Amino acid sequence: MEIPRSILKNLLLARRFALLSSEHTKSANETSLTIGVTLLQDAVEAFLLAVAEHVKADVSEKTYFDQYFQNINKRIYPQELPFRQRLTALNKMRVGAKHHGIVPSKSEVDLTVVSVKEFFREVSERQFGKSFESISLIDGLKSSREREVLEQAESAFLSGDYAQCLIECRKALYLRFEEDYEISQAINPRGLLGIFGAHGNKAPYWAKNQDYVDNYVLEPTDYIVFDHSKIELDLIKRGVSSVDFWNVWRLTPAVVKESSSPEWVVKTELAKLDEEGIKERAEYVLDTTVSMVYASDKSIAAEKMSVSQTRYQIHLRRDLIPVYKKASTNSEVVQTVPEGIRQVKVDFGVPGLGGAGYFWHVAHLDESGYISGFISEEDTDRD
Repeated sequence: MEIPRSILKNLLLARRFALLSSEHTKSANETSLTIGVTLLQDAVEAFLLAVAEHVKADVSEKTYFDQYFQNINKRIYPQELPFRQRLTALNKMRVGAKHHGIVPSKSEVDLTVVSVKEFFREVSERQFGKSFESISLIDGLKSSREREVLEQAESAFLSGDYAQCLIECRKALYLRFEEDYEISQAINPRGLLGIFGAHGNKAPYWAKNQDYVDNYVLEPTDYIVFDHSKIELDLIKRGVSSVDFWNVWRLTPAVVKESSSPEWVVKTELAKLDEEGIKERAEYVLDTTVSMVYASDKSIAAEKMSVSQTRYQIHLRRDLIPVYKKASTNSEVVQTVPEGIRQVKVDFGVPGLGGAGYFWHVAHLDESGYISGFISEEDTDRD
């Protein structure tokens, strides 16, 4: 069954609250237990709001916690929600801890955590026909590539194969973000930059050559070379948390895939696949990766570009224009625009060093290779 977006939002909120609470409820620290109980109660309340909407129970902003059970039970009679007594006690525990400084006992919190997990499991399967863990935004993803691997990640998690879940999530991260920084197809047999589609088009120019590969690529996943300023900006544009991205990146084993091959290269990073705590890590990674891809989809769908990047081009006065390392004609000439090319892509213009002249920064790619550096405005047709 397809879950309406408003209900799904509360279910995912419940799962995120529950996930956040788990860090604190495991601790014996009094402050952590108070935070954990508060977040756990928030999780249950968000879940009850979703169930109430699903069964069309009468609830409002003034509905008390215990009334959720009463009103939902009226709608699902002769069934009724389980664990009412324990969850009502959780609410009282939260009020006592938050408003009266009464610290809950660790043993009581542990029992409550078990009850909440079982409550979510039983009610989710009964009311939504899905396990609580499998309720996600995956069905709403636009890209079939990311959706396919995340469905496999979800399936692996539900079957208890948490290592595979982590690997599949990293594949989704690669397809959505890292592929743009993968340089293996940027190098042709002559050591020049080739035409390589999406692969490597955001990687730093200094990594797109055979010398870099010879010196720094020691194993297949080293072909991914980030330009950190670009990826941070890209994450912001896509509405993705930088913290979430790097957390998932650190928690999952690196992968890489050549477009010409159906096979993935997976780096067996033993610490990331360690059995201790792997279920909790996999749950966090799965939830966070789906949320990132979903947020990115929404951002891409809403994005309206005023102009295409390919329109930022400069016409050249003649063939064989020098390309300087710096914004100065006294700088080293690092390249020469190949004969026959009279138009190049640029990304910014700037006054020359020392105030001499004006220069355009070239970032041009075509079948002849990659051109990067500065050209003098005097060598262009701009007036």
